[in-house]
Amino acid sequence: MCDILVATPEATNEGIALFAKNSDREPNEAQVIEFIPRTRHEEDMVRLTYVDFPQVKETYAVILSRPWWMWGLRWALTSSSWR
Repeated sequence: MCDILVATPEATNEGIALFAKNSDREPNEAQVIEFIPRTRHEEDMVRLTYVDFPQVKETYAVILSRPWWMWGLRWALTSSSWR
């Protein structure tokens, strides 16, 4: 079972939202935290595995968390929600 904790800005002294999550992973399984900066894209399409999708002109910065062996991610936080 996973646990998630959220404290809204009204509940914190600093007036910010806090987010915490645990996951039922092996105790010594490393979690990779990655930062991908805001990026402007020139190309019209992006290939994801076997499918092409329209590429947006600009993507937000994002912080990702995933087990070290996983290609995808467990959770992400985009800069659109940062203050």
